[in-house]
Amino acid sequence: MINLKNIEQAAAVYALIAASVFAFLSFYGTDGETYLFPRIIAVVLALMSVSLLIANWSSKNDNRSDSGYFAEIWPGMVVGLVFLLVMEDLGFYVSSFFAFLAILLLYGVRPITDIKALIMKSSAALAFMAILYFLFWNGLNVRTPTGILF
Repeated sequence: MINLKNIEQAAAVYALIAASVFAFLSFYGTDGETYLFPRIIAVVLALMSVSLLIANWSSKNDNRSDSGYFAEIWPGMVVGLVFLLVMEDLGFYVSSFFAFLAILLLYGVRPITDIKALIMKSSAALAFMAILYFLFWNGLNVRTPTGILF
């Protein structure tokens, strides 16, 4: 049995299990060209999980098991849930923009009331959406859910 000494190890183990399941499903009895992108994501997630496990097992920091970490991540989980709920109506790119901006505002160091920071974060979210658009729509020819705008 694996002795999980903190939250990071547990997250790495669960991510490795999920990545392994997704990798197995994408490789088992499927068309290689159709499932190329999910395979890449599953393999990268598995590699990152293994690297997190190795880094965490080699560290001496054992006091990271308090429940305060959930208080830090639950707002991001709520943003993810709202993103999934509104994506069909707003469309992938519009809802992704707002979700990414919300994550930047929630976890950013500078306060929301700082206009300069808000402009920078909005610009970063817009640039992120442009990259996603060109990657999915033009590069991979993946049609995302359309909504209000596109």
